[in-house]
Amino acid sequence: MSRTPPPETALPDDESVGDEAAVARCPYCDRPFVTDRQRAIHVGERHDPAAAEQQAYERARREESDELFRLHLRVVVAIGLLYAAFVVAGVVAFSLPG
Repeated sequence: MSRTPPPETALPDDESVGDEAAVARCPYCDRPFVTDRQRAIHVGERHDPAAAEQQAYERARREESDELFRLHLRVVVAIGLLYAAFVVAGVVAFSLPG
């Protein structure tokens, strides 16, 4: 599997990333990150991590996967509720005398 190189970016000189302050920096390329989890994922995917960094990467990926599953679950429930509301509205609308 080939990895595409990251796009060339210019980072600000101060300790901020966008609107938020940088909490962590990559020990290899000095890139700033808002959270330690973002840094752990970056190090695991872009660099050759040490054993402790590899464990942090795997833990961060599990946490991210769990959050993504919960997001997908909420979206499916919301779509289901919306569909049920349309079905009920359709049944009510077609059962009214016209």
